Amino acid sequence: MALRTAIRRLAQLFWVPFSLAACGEGPVAKTHVPPPVGNFPPGFLFGTAIAPYQVEGGLVHTDWYQWEKRCPDCSGESAEAGPGFWERYDVDLANAERMHNNALRLGIDWARVFPTEESFPGKPDQEAVRRYHEMFTAARARGLRLMVTLHHFAMPTWLHDLDRLDARKGWMDPETVDKFARFAGWAAKEFGADVDWWITINEPFGYVSAGWLGGLWPPGYMAKTDEAIQVTWNLIDGHAAAYDAIHEGDVMDADEDGVAAWVSIAQHSRVFFPRDPSKESHVEAAERLRYLNNLLFLDAVILGNEDRNFDGDFVDEVDRKSDSKLAGRLDFIGLNYYGASMVVPLGTASGFPFTGVSFMNDLDTYGFDKPKNDVGWAIYPEGFREVIDEITHYKLPILVTENGVADAGENQRPRFLLDHLYVLAKAIEDGIDIRGYFHWTLMDNFEWSYGYCPEFGLFHVDWKSPERTRIEGEGARVYRQIIDANTVPTRLFSKYEYGPPGYCTRLAL
Repeated sequence: MALRTAIRRLAQLFWVPFSLAACGEGPVAKTHVPPPVGNFPPGFLFGTAIAPYQVEGGLVHTDWYQWEKRCPDCSGESAEAGPGFWERYDVDLANAERMHNNALRLGIDWARVFPTEESFPGKPDQEAVRRYHEMFTAARARGLRLMVTLHHFAMPTWLHDLDRLDARKGWMDPETVDKFARFAGWAAKEFGADVDWWITINEPFGYVSAGWLGGLWPPGYMAKTDEAIQVTWNLIDGHAAAYDAIHEGDVMDADEDGVAAWVSIAQHSRVFFPRDPSKESHVEAAERLRYLNNLLFLDAVILGNEDRNFDGDFVDEVDRKSDSKLAGRLDFIGLNYYGASMVVPLGTASGFPFTGVSFMNDLDTYGFDKPKNDVGWAIYPEGFREVIDEITHYKLPILVTENGVADAGENQRPRFLLDHLYVLAKAIEDGIDIRGYFHWTLMDNFEWSYGYCPEFGLFHVDWKSPERTRIEGEGARVYRQIIDANTVPTRLFSKYEYGPPGYCTRLAL
């Protein structure tokens, strides 16, 4: 039971709720006015990010639609009650334009366009294809350059069926690699005239840890280490194959920058602290999680390196070293950043290579004295620069594909935006090639296991309204001021501080 509990804690690498405690009134940051910082470069992308399953509704042919009804530790809420972007997309696109955004990250749901196995790949749902074209055309008409994600956690049930996992195994099945590449190639050819920026897979390590280690995402497996590793290798191969397919299929330069397609993943990087830095086992556990979460996927698809037995080298028969089928399959690094984690060792080798447990919630109980958001995550803008610096050795452009805060009361988001965009502007001033920033998220949505309690939206959604009315938050106004100034106005730091977080129920172990 102790190992089961520890492994489920590992799933906190992403959106998995556990602590019983309320957030409480965390520390309030003192006002600090930093020195002026330089302008964002010409062509810098200022946008927001959304994902199909979290905002569209109607995605009944997905494993997540199945999972909502059987997840033992989720909120009990359904994505069907969400903001309804599928019908109301023009309202949200108008709000993005209202913030003076020039970009939007959104997705194409695989199950929406290919709802059955028989439809794939030659008979897509024409109504769904037409609607996506309408969305993309409407976004571009409002001056929004598009970044499109192809795999944002949800999968078609004809590939990953929770009622038939023996036959439809999803990413456990190596054949999914080829099928995903065919889907990516189809999307690139169909929508390439409107899209130049592509994300193949969102947060692969978070997807693996929540589904195969923590038991809180489909398929709901607990501590299936061998399966988790196999899914990881298949995701890497799937990205590489999709990368090639996108470049073959998208030959249209939508934004006239001289490049028809820029392709990446959305890499969720965190700062990992050992619970007790005086103990070697804690330090080693934190370092291993940092590598697995932050670098393993990037090493594979940029350098072609896979340390398949996790012994620290690439010379064994099972390893892949500078593999030409993997190397060079990233045009930029899509970076998601949300904060810090505290790591303690598992105390057993049975979960190798997952030798540490990562805690995201309520780090103040461990002496980490930072403000925290509505779900108890520490707000740690200093770590933003740390994860940016960590990936500069790959020598690729960086785009921040997600960065945001759960803040229903708008007590934190204004200062959060100022702090994080200031870090970004300073990194650019220091010579780091960063091309854009997508804030998570445009409007409140379905936050997976959490449901609707965490509100990440720059525009809040009135869930009691049949029309799901959008309400502009103070963070949206601050974001607009930053965009208009093309820098972070330091005068705003005196106006906004971190207030106490709100309350968001989190589930018990």
